[in-house]
Amino acid sequence: MPSLFDEAGGEPAIRAVIDAFVTRMAGDPIIGFFFAGKDLDRIRRHEYEHAARSLGAELPYTGRPIPELHRPLKINAGQFRRRLALLRQELENARLPAAVIETWIGAQRAMQDRITDGTDCEPTQ
Repeated sequence: MPSLFDEAGGEPAIRAVIDAFVTRMAGDPIIGFFFAGKDLDRIRRHEYEHAARSLGAELPYTGRPIPELHRPLKINAGQFRRRLALLRQELENARLPAAVIETWIGAQRAMQDRITDGTDCEPTQ
């Protein structure tokens, strides 16, 4: 039985989505500042590893621990939701199967508490 990674088109398809996604995030007016001066190729590599593993590929994740890397950035829930929206748009642009999209988004959403700082972008009353 093929994995969702295989159903998505394997490495070439996942890398194409990641390339478009990272480029889009880096240029985004809401979250792009997080990527200023960063090694986008390294980010692409680790995004690919994480996505591939989430979709059933057997390969190691070679990046640093995700919470350790992201918590100091003080990412709020609104910025995290923006990232998910950009990812969903790129997944839909690639015309990936719905099961692939939902699994990929779900794996990302499951990391929210480990990545965000517990605040949202809405002003307090």
